[in-house]
Amino acid sequence: MIEKLPENEKTDGQLAQRKGVAPSVSLRRHFIALARQVNDWWMAMEARPDRAFRIGVTSLSGGAGRSTVSFNLAASMASLTRSRVLLVESDFGKHYVSRRLGYARLPGLSELIAGDAEVNEIIHPTPVANLALMGAGQKSDQDAIELPFSCFSNHFDFLANRFGCVAFDLPVANHLTAFHAISNHLDGVLLTLESNQIEPRLVDRFRRQVDSQGVPIVGVVINKS
Repeated sequence: MIEKLPENEKTDGQLAQRKGVAPSVSLRRHFIALARQVNDWWMAMEARPDRAFRIGVTSLSGGAGRSTVSFNLAASMASLTRSRVLLVESDFGKHYVSRRLGYARLPGLSELIAGDAEVNEIIHPTPVANLALMGAGQKSDQDAIELPFSCFSNHFDFLANRFGCVAFDLPVANHLTAFHAISNHLDGVLLTLESNQIEPRLVDRFRRQVDSQGVPIVGVVINKS
């Protein structure tokens, strides 16, 4: 069963703005539209499993805005579906959201995978109603490659009973990061591209890589246009 928050747990818009994790009014409309498209894609799946939807946001290079997109997608999914959503920082070493919310120095996903933390110890509230956060933890992106991701799926049963959607802020999609180790566990991915740095050759290579994993590309977000 998807757990919903009590009615008295409202969004603290001013706090979210102060923490730097709330989009402008104009951008919020775009992210709500994106969340609706993603949710419609999930609901239309013929073989949709009865569990939390798992989607990741990645890019082909740094600075494309994937952390901004993943956070605002997760926040918009929480607003749209009125169910609890978990944002998982898996871009190890970056701490885009957890740094703003004061969780960057706490254990997170890397400690969970390493067996040094329990899943219910590393899920934290955010100022956005219905949205919780699991930070990346203390491992660097290089150290994270050696984590035993094969055991990661063991924790999804716990998450599936508490959240309607789990969104991942993924690393850059290449073999030098943990992207492929994590994307294997997802139902789909969104690719974020900078409008002035779109290289069809690299996009096609990305498509072939995720196709070989059997992970659908849900869509492409053109950022900074």
